[in-house]
Amino acid sequence: MVNQKDMSWLKKKEKLFTSDLAESFISVTDIKHFLYCPRIIYFEKVLHAEPQLGSQQEESKKIHEELEEKESRRKGAILYSKELENAEKFFRVPLTSKKLRLQGTIDCIIKSGNEYIPVDYKNMESNKGKPWIDHKYQLVAYALLIEENYQATVKRGYINYIPEKLTVKTDITPTMKTHVKRILTQIKEIIQKEKLPPIKIAKEKCTGGCGYKWICKP
Repeated sequence: MVNQKDMSWLKKKEKLFTSDLAESFISVTDIKHFLYCPRIIYFEKVLHAEPQLGSQQEESKKIHEELEEKESRRKGAILYSKELENAEKFFRVPLTSKKLRLQGTIDCIIKSGNEYIPVDYKNMESNKGKPWIDHKYQLVAYALLIEENYQATVKRGYINYIPEKLTVKTDITPTMKTHVKRILTQIKEIIQKEKLPPIKIAKEKCTGGCGYKWICKP
């Protein structure tokens, strides 16, 4: 349950009316958070709690910017595939889907002919050479944004795990896109019903890296 002793901050904040919440957009980061642990959605969107994060977030931002600078100087997108040698690259692209009420900023979009490919940078290690499930579906959400804004069908994307210098290709299927739409519905239900969901991550693996350890009690 929520730690009641730490709830004094909430008195200083006004909760949004349900009608206002219904009009708000879900972010692609919310999808990643939901898959990691749905309680993050409750703390952020219902209680409007502030996460307590360390300096690693600022360091991660700096590393992202350094990688973008290197990528912008590199010809094409050969880092991801030889066939993309002459592709165009666009960085930090903000997109919105009015249909899905979804928004997000994509680290990089590769454009090769009529194909659009999302790329996400992660300043952490992969899941033994494979993408973590929350990272994979975050990429799928970016694909949905691209499809609505560019009238294109996205079939693949890449996740760049910076510390490992590892680029993981991810096929993006219609089934995966449908799953993201279901997740969007579940996120909206948490916000509208204002009910604290169960912890998804195993208790022994919950290190508090989400920033809400101070308020979350199993």
